[in-house]
Amino acid sequence: DLSSNVRISALPPDHAIAVRVARACADRSVRMSEISDPPQTPTMQSVAEDEKAGSYGTCSVVIVYCGVGCLLVATYVWGVATLLERHGTAMQLWGRIGDPGNEELLHTYYASIIAATIGFFPSLGYALAIAPRLPKRTVNLICGSFFGFYVTELFWMPMCVAYIEKPSATIYWAIRLQLAASGSFGLVWAWAKIFAVPASIAKEVSPCLRVSGLLGTLVFALHCAIMDATIWPPFFR
Repeated sequence: DLSSNVRISALPPDHAIAVRVARACADRSVRMSEISDPPQTPTMQSVAEDEKAGSYGTCSVVIVYCGVGCLLVATYVWGVATLLERHGTAMQLWGRIGDPGNEELLHTYYASIIAATIGFFPSLGYALAIAPRLPKRTVNLICGSFFGFYVTELFWMPMCVAYIEKPSATIYWAIRLQLAASGSFGLVWAWAKIFAVPASIAKEVSPCLRVSGLLGTLVFALHCAIMDATIWPPFFR
């Protein structure tokens, strides 16, 4: 720096002033850039990592999707077994959809159930793939809404069996209310998986699993909201 100052002082006065001004501006620019773009320290880099759900996300998906889901399937098995034991058939669960003349609607229902059942599995796979990378609040939104779907749906089969044994308006409207709640939770769950997941995280999953997972989620939710909560109830009464 001393030698530079000596060289600058040897220049004509006008040139020396111009050089000193230019150096001062350059030094100021360097200092401002260091302030506005400070180097990331290990502490700053770990903030984003701390926001990820990690094993919490994976455990939440397994517990809700599989654990509570198995409880729901158990109520279906119990209900069908109970009706078979008491009546020799479980076709009463279809209501008038199973009557002659409604075969087209019944087959449409079969196709929708099969599509929703198949769609559940890529939806589960996609959830397992993204859950560890998601913020905990997003995991809570996805798993919380699906948990709400499962919990409300747990009452469907017991109420259907009770209604078949002794029909009443109270039980029927309780079933309709339960289906409306389950359908609503299902739509919130689908919305969360489609729109609340950051694009950067979704792109980390293979395109095949991402597309099939989102499509399976949508088919499952629409079946519950349209076929179960809207079309089926009037035929059951």
